[in-house]
Amino acid sequence: MSKRTKEEKIDSVIVKDASMSNQNRRNRKFWIGGATALLLMIGVGAFAKNGWFPNTDAMTGKKTGWFGRELPKNASSSWNPFAAPLPSVTPQLSKEYVYAGSRLLAVEDVNANVAPPTDLAVWRPVTGTWFVLGGVPGSASTTFGWGLSTDKPVPGDFDGDGKTDFSVFRPTTGEWYVINSSTGYWSVWQWGLESDIRVPADYDGDGKTDRAIWRPTTGMWYIVRSSDEVSIYLTFGSPGDIPAPADYDGDGKADIAVWRNSSTTFYSKNSSDSVVQTVGMGTGGTQPVSADYDGDGKANYAVRNGATWHIANTARSVITPTTPSNDQSSDIPVQNDYDGDGKVDIAVWRDSNGNWYIRKSGSSNALRQEAWGISGDIPVAAYYRR
Repeated sequence: MSKRTKEEKIDSVIVKDASMSNQNRRNRKFWIGGATALLLMIGVGAFAKNGWFPNTDAMTGKKTGWFGRELPKNASSSWNPFAAPLPSVTPQLSKEYVYAGSRLLAVEDVNANVAPPTDLAVWRPVTGTWFVLGGVPGSASTTFGWGLSTDKPVPGDFDGDGKTDFSVFRPTTGEWYVINSSTGYWSVWQWGLESDIRVPADYDGDGKTDRAIWRPTTGMWYIVRSSDEVSIYLTFGSPGDIPAPADYDGDGKADIAVWRNSSTTFYSKNSSDSVVQTVGMGTGGTQPVSADYDGDGKANYAVRNGATWHIANTARSVITPTTPSNDQSSDIPVQNDYDGDGKVDIAVWRDSNGNWYIRKSGSSNALRQEAWGISGDIPVAAYYRR
């Protein structure tokens, strides 16, 4: 019995020693593997931070090789050492960036996805409710309560996610109330007086709508750049003018501009070079409707006089008058890209019956008529994409 006991102990010791030896080997492998992975992660992080990996910028097409060496745009994928070229990210913005979250900024990007059609939408002051109908015919509708009866809608893409945010301006306090579509959280900013005209747009080209107002009594523009929250003050315009910001020079930024009916002239200041443009339209009109109607990447100077739209070509050498059949002078212009062809369509909303009358540029200006809204509503067509 004593011998067996001794053997059992010896066997036990042998087994224990073998187990400890295997565990030590596993520990050594674990630490070696962990250290290697850590060094690899640090190296990859350093390369990524400094832009040392081969890359193709999806927005500009610019190619860089290892360690940031710039390559020609027509360089083949042979510069990439991997078996297959690195996948380029498809940007989520539309073919044209969103201007003020509601109209096209008119910046061409051939690499980007085509935008879905603009959503039909109205804001009902009586209840403070937004009613949105998806841009594609037959799409589902959405309602959202946001605002008081005395507020003014100021739709825009304030968080830069490519969707229009439900937003209102409260004249009594000068406050902006915005629901960020990316998070569902709301923000409030004080900017402007009750008598100011709201002119939200992307003035700094960062893909986000900037809070902005124009003061009719002084012709002063007050803009808060979303890129750095810096406040800009510019005098441009005179009492009696109507603000008409748009991207007239095609640099991806909204230009400050005014329409002066007394001289039937647009005055705009290029954000690209600060040059002031003076464009005579040869006809009066109380409704500037500038937008990119030809899809060339620049907003066309345009004004609506009665039921007639006067649209200048990009060279400003020809001004074409267009009077859509059955349109009325009392209709509210709601120009936007409703068929997703990259061109802004002539469109109006009629308060008396809540109907939308859209001339689709992608279908030889064929009429699309939709009933959406009731008398007293405010049309706020944009890219809500809820």
